[in-house]
Amino acid sequence: MDTIESLKKENLHLKKENQRLKASGNLAAIENDELITYQASQIRFRTIFETSKLGNKIITPDLKIIDVNPALLALLGYDRNELIGSTILDFSPVEHHQHWQMLQKNLWNRSSPSFTLETCLRRKDGNLIWCNVNSILFEDNNETFGFTIIENITAKREIRLHKDEFINIASHELKTPLTSLKAVIQLFNRILKKDTLITDKVIDLARDAERYVQKLNHLVEDLLNSTRMGEGQLTLNKRRLSLKDILEDCCNHVRLNVNGSHELIHKGDLDVEVFADKHRIDQVLVNFVNNAVKFAPESKEIIIHVDDLNDSVKVSVIDKGKGISAEYVPFLFDRYYCVNENRNQGLGLGLGLYISAEIIRKHDGQIGVDTEAGKGASFWFIIPKNL
Repeated sequence: MDTIESLKKENLHLKKENQRLKASGNLAAIENDELITYQASQIRFRTIFETSKLGNKIITPDLKIIDVNPALLALLGYDRNELIGSTILDFSPVEHHQHWQMLQKNLWNRSSPSFTLETCLRRKDGNLIWCNVNSILFEDNNETFGFTIIENITAKREIRLHKDEFINIASHELKTPLTSLKAVIQLFNRILKKDTLITDKVIDLARDAERYVQKLNHLVEDLLNSTRMGEGQLTLNKRRLSLKDILEDCCNHVRLNVNGSHELIHKGDLDVEVFADKHRIDQVLVNFVNNAVKFAPESKEIIIHVDDLNDSVKVSVIDKGKGISAEYVPFLFDRYYCVNENRNQGLGLGLGLYISAEIIRKHDGQIGVDTEAGKGASFWFIIPKNL
């Protein structure tokens, strides 16, 4: 706070001096105007920095700490002199150093304008706390620094872990009876097909039962995959394969769910090969197509388009429905997020796109959506062709 007061006094003095220079017609007043503006921005920044309830720090490209705010001192329990001049790695367990190195790589290589991570920091009393870290770059006097906001999420993370543990146990308990029920219904359907005395209505009801069990099974799978990802246990079984094979297998069982109401069309470089996990990529495609069927019922054509991008491949699932409003787009791949735009019926768990994003991330790829209200949507992912 002393820094802010001294800046204010200096700025006030400079303004008075500038008024005198302007009155005498001195050209130095023009240069002083720029300095006054710069100082005013410094005052605003220091006020926000010092009074923030979240921990703030400023770091150099080598992760050296050059400034901290009172909230960060309270969070970590250190004195200001103990933090300034050290690196953030000095307060991070060794196994979490990779998180900060990723921050370095992404920010200072300009591969992204900001970087967010969850990691551990060690307090002065030796206790570890989990933190959510948000960082951006900023320029000051022709030098580039990192501005980082640190929030203590230890309690939130504990609650999340308990919730994930409950979901994991519940999902496993549901899985066994579901598997048995699915087998019984499939057997029942086979028997019905052979019995000529069974009415069409009974056959339709049996098919509906099988479809609903399949849907419930997908929900349980989503819950299991969600908890696996939270525990870092989502594994891939990559091998060389043709995208054409993935698309054909994927669409076979997707067609069973759409009842012939939509036409799935393949376009583009279908013969391109990738090094990927067939089951997981299939899972992403099924999710994209199911979403198109669910949220764009008026789009009778759903196009799966493959683009060969030399070192990588882009796969897009395109519908001609109502599209998605811009306000929802930034959150589509968040965990448990469901678009609620007059589409309340059967929203689901909000895990499909979140899981899809994690699968593509595991493939070192990118995922996204191009959409505009009233003009349909194109959900896409890009994965490398090779290792």
